[in-house]
Amino acid sequence: MNKTDAFYNTVPEEQETIINVDYAGSKVSIYTSKKSIYERISKKIGQPTNTYYTDKKISGANWIIPFSDKKSITSILSRPTLIGNIK
Repeated sequence: MNKTDAFYNTVPEEQETIINVDYAGSKVSIYTSKKSIYERISKKIGQPTNTYYTDKKISGANWIIPFSDKKSITSILSRPTLIGNIK
């Protein structure tokens, strides 16, 4: 996320992260509208495949990872990345 990009202030009840495993297409798709998850995934595997905007602010993003990229899939599908540190 560039410093010029602001994140849309989505209410917590509407924030979500969706993981879709497409066996026929041999890919994993991860969508999130939660800023902290967006930042963690971006830090681990880079910029999203698609970024969604509301009022010129980021409101969500989607990463599509092929099955062949096992390192990225393993990195993303972990509790610290998807949930964070449980206190």
